[in-house]
Amino acid sequence: MSAELQPNDEQVKARTKRLLDMSAADLDPATVHRLQRARLTALEARPARGLWMVLAGGLATAVAVVLTLTLWTKQPQPLPEHHAAQVVEDMDLVLSAENVELADDLEFYHWLADVDTTG
Repeated sequence: MSAELQPNDEQVKARTKRLLDMSAADLDPATVHRLQRARLTALEARPARGLWMVLAGGLATAVAVVLTLTLWTKQPQPLPEHHAAQVVEDMDLVLSAENVELADDLEFYHWLADVDTTG
């Protein structure tokens, strides 16, 4: 079917409202009273948004903010320049032809450096 032949949403809503209003006008007063009472009962029984929904939303927001701040402030720091220079100097010592025997025991020297910094 073409779009020209199909009614739009506003036309459907208006026609439906007219039909419901006409059918409600034909009801006897006792039925109207029962329908109104049932409507009020349903509205009173509807669960209201409790305080717990507000608290849960606030808690979720607070957790997101704390997590964001924690991750943002814990970014890795670059190595100091003197540390990088020291590593280069150590590598020059280890790789020099005069210190070939140092290369054989390289793991021992790493272990020794770790013990030195922790002890």
